[in-house]
Amino acid sequence: METRIRDVVSSLEINVDDVRMIGIKGMGGIGKTTLARAVFDQISFQFEGKSFVENVREESKPFLSGLKSLQKQVLSDILNDQGVTVSGVLDGKNKIKKTMRARKVLIVLDDVDNTNQLEALAGDPNWFKSGSRIIITSRDEQVLVAHRVSLIYNVNLLSDTEAICLFSRYAFGKEIPVQGYKELSEEVVEYAAGLPLTATVLGSLLCGQDESEWKDAIKRLQTIPLKATMEKLELSFDGLEDDHKEIFLDVACILKGWGKEDAIRVLESLGFRATYGLKVLEQKSQYNL
Repeated sequence: METRIRDVVSSLEINVDDVRMIGIKGMGGIGKTTLARAVFDQISFQFEGKSFVENVREESKPFLSGLKSLQKQVLSDILNDQGVTVSGVLDGKNKIKKTMRARKVLIVLDDVDNTNQLEALAGDPNWFKSGSRIIITSRDEQVLVAHRVSLIYNVNLLSDTEAICLFSRYAFGKEIPVQGYKELSEEVVEYAAGLPLTATVLGSLLCGQDESEWKDAIKRLQTIPLKATMEKLELSFDGLEDDHKEIFLDVACILKGWGKEDAIRVLESLGFRATYGLKVLEQKSQYNL
């Protein structure tokens, strides 16, 4: 995590006097929010105003009232004034522009999945005073590209070493497994498959449990998936178009491990627009042959 934090902070170049938007992209449960929060906590003292807007995807629903509420949150955070009023999305845009031009701000927009959300909350760099930084986390690279976010940091799955370290912090309170639990920890980390969310949840669940309880929990995971992980992955799957859901299932269940060109040929024989479909899945962090 420390390396990832340093990479993002370096990309922000806080001492450069420009307005910079950067994206943090990756699949659900991979640690985008955790990374953004760590960066925010580390650098926010260097700004005249700050706002961390969590879960934009869900909080922006219903569309107009949700966006208006998020605009009010940003303004309230930056001005440190809970009495801010926003009569509508257009009014919110105008107030954000007027407010942000007067102060250097740090804003994090977490879990964005639609350009409308960005247009309402951080429409254009010229809304902001020089020196401001806007960090946007998303599962969908195309949302970032469409908003002209030129610098996108891709959050990758944890290596085995990183996963053991993270899991152990939650299971044992230190960065290596305690004596007698090394092999069991490796089994759990193999199940987590590099997802930080899964590693941390399982570490917390197994903390303080004895060896027999660990073994029973590991056997349970072989037949009953971890709910926290499934909820994150289902959210991404549910947001796909119907034909892209079918492509995803074919890739996950049948074509896993195939070369890209071979997969495209098979999918096209089934009537799918495979080149575009695989690109969409890749941008939404749902596919990697």
